[in-house]
Amino acid sequence: MRFTLLGSGAVRVDMDHWGPAQVVEVNGEALLFDCGRGASMRLTQAGFSLLDIKRAFLTHLHYDHTCDFPYLFLTSWVMGRDVPMEVVGPRGTQAFCDGLFKEAYREDILTRRGHSSYTPQGCEYDVCEVTDDEVCIEGPGYVIRIVHVQHKSHILDNLAFRIEANGRSIVVVGDTTVCDALLELATGADLLVHECSFPSAILERENWGAFHTDPRELGRWARERGVKKLLLKHFCLRPGVVELEPMVVEVREEFGSAGLIVGEDLMSLEV
Repeated sequence: MRFTLLGSGAVRVDMDHWGPAQVVEVNGEALLFDCGRGASMRLTQAGFSLLDIKRAFLTHLHYDHTCDFPYLFLTSWVMGRDVPMEVVGPRGTQAFCDGLFKEAYREDILTRRGHSSYTPQGCEYDVCEVTDDEVCIEGPGYVIRIVHVQHKSHILDNLAFRIEANGRSIVVVGDTTVCDALLELATGADLLVHECSFPSAILERENWGAFHTDPRELGRWARERGVKKLLLKHFCLRPGVVELEPMVVEVREEFGSAGLIVGEDLMSLEV
């Protein structure tokens, strides 16, 4: 498997850290996980075609993780995608897609449907909403385990994914706090891709602790659960307020330096 981090940032505009998005290449498929700000551009910069994406997985429906999805969906159709896109996400994903493509962009799609080079199948989508506690999805030579994790979970559902192929495993997490389902899912992972949004002092001072994981806690449980490599992402940087290095130091104090990776846009790893 090959993992590519398309965007290491979060909500705020940051030209070095674009929005949350990543690709796992497995047995000839390119699986997209989240589709935040600039994901389509980063896909192209990373050497992918938008036509490569036929399966998209959404951790949750916050706009910073989904705002580039309508662009990716419609532009890949215009470029020649002739099969429905499969979209796997939490409760609300069907309404999310319907609101975009049957309401917001309805007239746009209707005008383009008349063009001979745009196939009707290419602007269709098949949604799989994950409502059970755990779901497994199979592909050619791989399995994806999906569980619910906590990100102010009384407001919206939130998912984490474990991709397993050829005896290797990659766990992709969106925004979360620590919970039993995540601990079990990540145990023994070859690569854990996890948010590192704020240093502990900011989490406490600005009351983000119900939304995001404390870096020290992340480092500690990842080490205890036997994670081999830990890649940090989703940096909510604000110059002079939230800096990257203090967060990395806090994770390193608990996890150690070996296997710790500070995510950068367009970084790729073989797993």
